[in-house]
Amino acid sequence: MSTQPPTMNEVSFRPRRYPFPDRPRGWYALSWSHELPPGTLKTGTWFAQDLALWRTASGRLVVSSAYCPHLGAHFGHGGCVEGEQLRCPFHDFRFGADGRCEQTPYGKPPPAAHLRTWTVREINGLILVWWDPAGRPPDFAIPALDVEDWTTPRVHRWRLRSHPQETTENAVDVGHFPGVHGYHDLRVLRPLTTDGAHMNVHYGVTRSGAILGRPWRTVAIDFDIHVHGLGYSQVNAAIPELGLRTRTFVLATPTDDEHIDLSIGISVERQRRGSISPLLLLLPRTLAWELIARAALLTYRNEVSQDIAIWENKAYTHPPALADGDGPVGRYRAWAGQFYREHGSQPCV
Repeated sequence: MSTQPPTMNEVSFRPRRYPFPDRPRGWYALSWSHELPPGTLKTGTWFAQDLALWRTASGRLVVSSAYCPHLGAHFGHGGCVEGEQLRCPFHDFRFGADGRCEQTPYGKPPPAAHLRTWTVREINGLILVWWDPAGRPPDFAIPALDVEDWTTPRVHRWRLRSHPQETTENAVDVGHFPGVHGYHDLRVLRPLTTDGAHMNVHYGVTRSGAILGRPWRTVAIDFDIHVHGLGYSQVNAAIPELGLRTRTFVLATPTDDEHIDLSIGISVERQRRGSISPLLLLLPRTLAWELIARAALLTYRNEVSQDIAIWENKAYTHPPALADGDGPVGRYRAWAGQFYREHGSQPCV
């Protein structure tokens, strides 16, 4: 009888899905700008914390605790924004954008009544909050884009069982492109490069079948992928034959230890709509580009949906048994390690 211990393949085991030490630091999307007009409030659970996102009447953005520091009322249940203040529904305490209690029905506000706030930025039509489990300030920024000739992003979102490092890894996992998404003839137009928190890679592929909801013969597509941290990815796609260029934002925000909010937004450059279909020339320009943007969102939403079941049921495997053709997964994981508090101790490299 063998005295050797069983190998991993000979025993039944259930791996821990996300063996990371904490949630990675970075910029994460809480909302699209158009979803939060002045004077409005929304609350939610992100980073396993109940947060309030609100915009004052003058347009100032605030991300704060969702609980009043006075006696713990939740602002999402009866609270509101009045002018430049957030009003508590319980005792009518009022808080300014810096978190200080500015007004109570009793007179002088107690000094301890101070809301915790987080660093927030509004850029590229997004409301982004900075998260760092160690409480450090931002150490990289999201670049601003010129949006003059681009449509307003069309948006779709999911809540799913996954992790930002897992969903972002799809950008370099080229091995799944043919089987899951039907992309073929992969060409690396620019190999993976990293510069601090920024990662870039540029691919060319071909695809047959429906493009923007209509059948097409095989067309070439370029994907120029820019990743800033693990919560913000931008994919610049071009289909030269159609004269079509799109920007897709892929935004993964942790909600708790098992789930993320995954939001996508797609914007289309206003170029030659007649190259896509001559019929579009018969429509008013604004309507034509709105229809193109809707079709682009539907196409990309369907592609992301093909990944959902895989993400929700996979476990983070380390070390992976990589094969030729998988793409630079190892280099991606080494780059991703910098966003954790204990860089080098977690199984992501």
